[in-house]
This record gives sequence, structure tokens and C-alpha cells, in this order.
Amino acid sequence: MSGDLKLSNKTIFLTGACGGLGSALAVKLSQQGANLIVSDKNPKALDRLCDELVKRKLPEPVIYPMNLIGATPNDYLELAKVIKQHFSGLDGLIHTAAEFGSLTPFLLYEASRWLKEMQVNVNSPIFLTQALLPMILKNKGTIVFTSDDQSTLAKAYWGQYGVGKAAIEQFAKILAQECENQGVNVEIMTPPPMHTQLRAKAWPAENPETLAKPMDVAALYVDLF
Repeated sequence: MSGDLKLSNKTIFLTGACGGLGSALAVKLSQQGANLIVSDKNPKALDRLCDELVKRKLPEPVIYPMNLIGATPNDYLELAKVIKQHFSGLDGLIHTAAEFGSLTPFLLYEASRWLKEMQVNVNSPIFLTQALLPMILKNKGTIVFTSDDQSTLAKAYWGQYGVGKAAIEQFAKILAQECENQGVNVEIMTPPPMHTQLRAKAWPAENPETLAKPMDVAALYVDLF
């Protein structure tokens, strides 16, 4: 891999790596020379992603299966320990994992669903960031949180997904202020509407030809590093 690539020799941890945006990011980050650690709840999908990168003659990533619904802060601390054992440090953390079922009136929202979505959309990125932050501080790295259009999510039926994205934006702003004098770059990325399975749950009749391609959006993330 050429040494003049933007992310050459940088180690980046990516959540939601098998989603529409996550898989596109895995390709883009690898193309730019990153040492990639990819995480998702589906081990078989991670294997397929790994095969796809190798097929493209890109560096094989390290895979770290993790189901965020059941993960605890101790699991994230164990992850940090593993990264320290195998890498010199961590230069980036990109959150793309998300949980969304359907547009639902709050009166009909099941508590179990709300808690599950809260775990993936809010608690997990916060505690994962906390566990990996010491390494990112040491390398003066970059943390990217993925949000969504707040003008859309602040409307009826968006439930926990809408609440969760607002919460994670607020957290990111707080963290950015805490890190602003320590060399760490904290970013909030709000992608344009993309052709992904997650978006299709809310807009099933939408023409995919009118939407941004995940690979094009992934390039915007690379520009943050």
C-alpha cells in the first residue's frame, strides 16, 4: 500500500461495518491505506465483507463481532485491551451502527423495543467511545458520530431513533469541547438520504435512483481525517 495515501498506517475502528454505509466505508478507508478493525453483530456478514475487500485486492481487515444490544461497558474495555495488544494505538473511531424498526406512534411503542434501540443508538456509542478514548487521545485521533436530519426526526412517529440521534449529537458536542485542547477531532456527520436498507424501512416506496450512493457518502467521512 502506497505511503502517500491519506490514512496510511492509521488504525480505525468502524461499527456497523456490514450496513449500507458501513460496508462502503470499509472499502473507502481500506483504499486510503487504513488498518481497519470492523465490527458488526453478524459474524457471517463480517466474513463476507472481509472476502469482498480481499477480492478488491485491499488489505484484509481485523474483524471483531459484537452485538451492541447485549454489550456492556466491560465488553468495550475488553475490546480496548485487545486493540492495545495488537496495534500501536488507535487513530479513529467511526460510529455507523444504528437500530430502527419502523415509524410507530409512541402510544404503540413497546418498552422492550425502545430500550433495545436506546442501547444501540445511544448507550453503546457513548460507552464504546469512553473505552477507546484514551488511545485516541494518545494518537490525537478523530471520532465520528453518524446522525440524521434533525428537521425530519423531530416529527411524529420517529420514536427512539429520533430521540437517540438528538441525544448523540448533544453528547458529541459535549465531548468535542472536552477534547478541543487535546488534539482530538470530534465530528458529527449527517449523511444525505442514501439508498440503504435502514432508510427503506421508513421510506419503502422511495425511488433509490434519487438517493445518494453510500460509496459517495463514505468519501465525505474520509475527508474528516
